[in-house]
Amino acid sequence: MKSTNAPLWPLLLGISLLFTAVGMLHAAPSEPQWRSLNHSLVSEHILPRYQLLQNSSAELATSTAALCRQPDQTHLEQAQADFQQTMDAWQSVQHILFGPIKTHMRNFSMQFWPDKKNLIGKQLNQLLLQQNPNTLSTDYLYKASIGVKGLPALERLLFTGSLSDLENASYRCQLTQAIATYIAVNSQATLDEWTHGYADSVSNAGSGTSYYDSHQEAAVDMMKALIEPLEIIRDQKILSPLGDGQVRPRRTESWRSQRSLRNIQLNVAALHHLYSGTKNSVDSLLREQGRAPQADNISTLFSDIEQQLQAVQSPLVTSLSQPDTVKRLLEISTALQQLNRELSAEMITLNIQLGFNSRDGD
Repeated sequence: MKSTNAPLWPLLLGISLLFTAVGMLHAAPSEPQWRSLNHSLVSEHILPRYQLLQNSSAELATSTAALCRQPDQTHLEQAQADFQQTMDAWQSVQHILFGPIKTHMRNFSMQFWPDKKNLIGKQLNQLLLQQNPNTLSTDYLYKASIGVKGLPALERLLFTGSLSDLENASYRCQLTQAIATYIAVNSQATLDEWTHGYADSVSNAGSGTSYYDSHQEAAVDMMKALIEPLEIIRDQKILSPLGDGQVRPRRTESWRSQRSLRNIQLNVAALHHLYSGTKNSVDSLLREQGRAPQADNISTLFSDIEQQLQAVQSPLVTSLSQPDTVKRLLEISTALQQLNRELSAEMITLNIQLGFNSRDGD
């Protein structure tokens, strides 16, 4: 007579997996841990970066005003240098995809990119053709299309054309000054709303005055800001210009000011700091949950990608024609994808559900 007893190993395996899952749930960070993490990320990472953006954009507004008063090569180079500093600051905080930067679509007003239909070029050329003095105010730009009031429009005005285009109190120079002023106003408003409201909302998560029902819910936004930009960097800033066998250098970000590679370097460095650069960090939280090997691996991936980026020849708008540059960028793309997978997997350990991707529907 045959035995009717079923093998025990499937049952034992199921019990083992159940205990593993339960153990992971119990190992998830507590609300005080989330609160400490969020506080560190806001005070040591987010606020200093928005402060830097405000400072640099204010200097840019000043230098463009000086350029219009005295349009010579020295003042043009100063305005271009201040543009570079402002773009540095923006690229270093571009990954913060939540909070006041989303108010009135400030993120798109700061930088509308990628511009697949050349809206910036078309709308900017229309303004330059019409030369309507009523378009030279912050009030006008507040209501204007996102294509004509951000850093990409300013880049075109400062890095294309000639110095003579800016002479004699020209409309072009006045528009340059107006856009720079608008960017500074936008930066100041974003910083003000963080320091006088949103930072407190994060700190007081779970209270009736907060946007968030819990500190863990607030941490979800932080984790999205860490993970989602990896896909943006890979897909839009690297793979899109590489094309399908035919490189398209003018698809690179900020190619007119020859800083496409620098943007990517700053993006990755900012994400690395968000991961492990604060007193209470995501890295340290993972280690507290017994995930030290995984945390080490993520840190190594960040460092390796940064080293790989240092080896790429700049500017991309010219070096993309070289097979070695393409090869290196494809390797970086693969590494970014691996980093994305590693970080996303650790969200399970932290009991974080990322849910809706803010890029969906863009």
